[in-house]
Amino acid sequence: MERGFYTLGSGMLTQSRILTGISNNLANIATPGYKKKEVSATTFGKMVINRVDTQNTPIGSMNLATVADKMDTIHSQGTLKDTQRTLDFAIKGEGFFAVQGTNGTVYTRNGSFNVDQGGYLALDGVGRVMGQNGPIHIGTDQFTADAQGNLSVNGQTVNKIAIYNFTDYNNLQTAGEGMFTSTGGAPTLMQEPSLMWKTIEGSNVDAAEEMTNALSVQRNLQSCSQAIKMYDQIMAKAVTDIAKI
Repeated sequence: MERGFYTLGSGMLTQSRILTGISNNLANIATPGYKKKEVSATTFGKMVINRVDTQNTPIGSMNLATVADKMDTIHSQGTLKDTQRTLDFAIKGEGFFAVQGTNGTVYTRNGSFNVDQGGYLALDGVGRVMGQNGPIHIGTDQFTADAQGNLSVNGQTVNKIAIYNFTDYNNLQTAGEGMFTSTGGAPTLMQEPSLMWKTIEGSNVDAAEEMTNALSVQRNLQSCSQAIKMYDQIMAKAVTDIAKI
């Protein structure tokens, strides 16, 4: 009987963590370049089940608990939105912008840039955007850009936006909303990236899908909660009746 408490309790904890991930996705639905997160669940511990007979015949096994295993990032392309804003860029296909942050370089799909006080192309609150010749000093928001990320001011090329890619996206660790660091292997500089100017990539979160998932998880939580109450009542009755005997 006690196993029921552990099984249902672990199920509630798992569903709660899944719901937290869904809530975070919905909160960042308007964050440029944000990639949705999914919680994967796994089973913990197994018990062999035997049939009660003269030979004690094994008939299989059962899992004792379900736990939230890890948070996976879905790196699919978000919706590309035409903004007509000079400082907006979007990557079409694979790749990441590199931004020189205070704690090192981070990688992102968020191309909603600005020009900082020093005249550098920057991502607000993060740092300066890296080009193939170091941080991009643009000096103005009056410039032109091509599909490979070459930036020109008054007809003169000043730098090229550096776009990096990774062999295995599973080695990317979240470093903020829409920001990543590499934990396994150096990134590769893409020689022919595909950039869209005056365009921004939105998040890849589907609001309808997330709301449907949230409702399903809430129902699972309620079911586990009701089942735990039933177990509690049965255990209380069993203790009371045993005491009477």
